[in-house]
Amino acid sequence: MKDTGITAEPGERFTLTVGQNASTREYWYLVDPEPDGSVLLSRGQVYAAASGGGAGAGGRLTFTFEAKGKGTTQFTLLHCTFTTCQGNNASLPPATTGPSAMPTTAAAPPAQAPERITYTVTVR
Repeated sequence: MKDTGITAEPGERFTLTVGQNASTREYWYLVDPEPDGSVLLSRGQVYAAASGGGAGAGGRLTFTFEAKGKGTTQFTLLHCTFTTCQGNNASLPPATTGPSAMPTTAAAPPAQAPERITYTVTVR
């Protein structure tokens, strides 16, 4: 798990942009803990396909936030791939954030847990 600090002023907007590729079932989600609404508001997310990319090229997902009032809060982005989350899609986070079920053989590595990045936002 990565922890990242962000400082903002009341009324300030900022974005976080991550790579996403639906053709490989790679998605990002804003998950619990979501930010304290008195400190920080989520203003949605926008996906932009890679320019000039053909089928399967992927793109960028941008999350927008607005600093609301003084204080400190946290939020978490969850990164799911077809090997780390079972049942994930573009609009629906997985029912579980545990590793996906994978066939087991003596040579198969264990499934990995999805990546979580927790951001701590301080509004001054």
